[in-house]
Order: sequence, then C-alpha cells, then structure tokens
Amino acid sequence: MHTPNRIKLITFSAGIAVIIVAAMSFTTRVVDNPPVTAEIDVPAPVKKIFQKACYDCHSNTTRVQWFDKLPIVAGMVRRDVLAARQKFNFSEWDKLSGAEQESILWEAYNMINAGNMPLPEYAALHSNAKVTPAEMATLRNYLDTKRKTVHPDTTAVKQEHNTAKAVPVAPTGIQFMPEFRQWQVMSTTSRFDNTTMRVMYANPVAMKAIQEKNISPWPDGAIIVKVVWEKALDNEGNIHPGKFLNVQFMVRNHTKYESTDGWGYAKFETPELKPAGTLLTAQTCASCHRAANKTGGIFDLSTLN
Repeated sequence: MHTPNRIKLITFSAGIAVIIVAAMSFTTRVVDNPPVTAEIDVPAPVKKIFQKACYDCHSNTTRVQWFDKLPIVAGMVRRDVLAARQKFNFSEWDKLSGAEQESILWEAYNMINAGNMPLPEYAALHSNAKVTPAEMATLRNYLDTKRKTVHPDTTAVKQEHNTAKAVPVAPTGIQFMPEFRQWQVMSTTSRFDNTTMRVMYANPVAMKAIQEKNISPWPDGAIIVKVVWEKALDNEGNIHPGKFLNVQFMVRNHTKYESTDGWGYAKFETPELKPAGTLLTAQTCASCHRAANKTGGIFDLSTLN
C-alpha cells in the first residue's frame, strides 16, 4: 500500500473513532435520577453551596457533562454517584431523622473543609464545584445556629455501672474492653455542635505509635477509645460530664478491616453498653474519618505535637 493511501486510511479510521466516541458521549445513560421526595430545609445561600459542591453525586438531580459519558469514565461516574447516594441523599432528606440530618451537614462541612470533598478528581473537571473561603464561612455561620444549648444540671450526676456479666459484642465482632480505663488518656475534646464532651484513650500500641510519630499507617493492634458524655452546667457556671452516652472503639487491623481503611469500629450506648449500629455503620464511620486522613483517620490527635 502506498504511503499516501495508508495515511488516508489512518485518518479515516481515526475520524470514525472520534465520531463513535462522540456519539456514545451523547447517548450513554450514566445514571438515572429517581424522583425527589424531600429537599433539605436550609437558607437559600446555604442550599446553593451544597447544590454546586455536592448535588451531582449526593442527590437525585445529578448532571453529567459530555466527558462523563465517555467509555470507562461513565462506569466510574456511575459507581461514585451510586455510592454517594447510598451514604446520604439530599433529594431523600425525609428518610433521615433530625439528628442524622444535622450530623450529615456537619460531616459535609468537615469533609469540604478538609479538602476531601468534592472529590479532587471531580473538582479538577468541575471548577465551579470548589467552595470558596467566603462560602465556607456561610456554611459555618449557619451550622453555628444549629448548635444545642448546655442546660443547667439540677440534679447530682448519678454514676451508673454496668453489672451485666456477659461482655457486649458489636455487630463488627469487636468486644467491649473494660481495660481501656487503665490506658493513657490521648486527648480530651468538646463538640460544640451537639454539646458533648469526650475523653480519648490509647492502648500501649497506639500510644507508642503516637510518641514515635509512626501513624502513617498506624500499626496493627492499635486501639483508640472515645468515651462520650452530655455536657452539664452547675450552679456556678462550670461545665462537667453529665449523662453518659456511649463508648466507641477503633481497632487497627489493616487486613481484617481492609474495607474500612484498616480500622474496625464499635459503639456501645447507655450505661447498659448496648451494641449500636450495623455492619453498614462501620462504612459510614470510615467515610467520616477520612476527613482526618493526615493523622491516619484519627480525630483530635493533640498529643502528636
């Protein structure tokens, strides 16, 4: 075949390929948009920020660009959207309790503030999805209005103890470990949005990793425990632990808990230490803790510095 003919054939083939890809980009259905059952009830400026930064994945009003329909890319987009909707869906807001709604809004704020959302690869192609510092201030000012109030404690704090003989076991298979009370305190924290205070403990493996700054990744066997109380206000205006709410465990085993970034999660509620959540709850926990990826998924690592 003569060279000019070969060039013509290559050019013709390339043109056909471009036409096919272009046709697919206009006809490929990436993801369906089910009906909207309920929208978030927030001020218009706040909703506008969530719409531009979150709705293409976390709603039933997903908008796709032509490049989202390209071969291979379409499958990736579909996977991300379906996973995001499963986590929470702004178009099905009525399916969540009030507490869950507030928790998700704070989680969304924290993930955006940490630079984890919108997904960096998404933001690179959708520059209008990036949230500006001014918009972050708008979100924070609104969320501050949702903060709960610490009420005066009119009765003495009643100390309750678990008297059950059986050791509680979470759905993830993690047992309650009473020995955490002998571990070192890692940090103390306060949640101003839901008026809780916490004490965090680290077992010897975790504390050694903290002291040696060996947390990228954390070693297997590390265990972090968080004990949570409601805040109570005494007659002199001092805040102290009030009602016990729960104790949470994070257990490191990068093989066993590979699907949740190497951490196993467990939560025991009320003084009776009732196991809380389901296996799916661990996925939600892992998603939230990715906002702390700089410290291996652990929030409030104050003793690191």
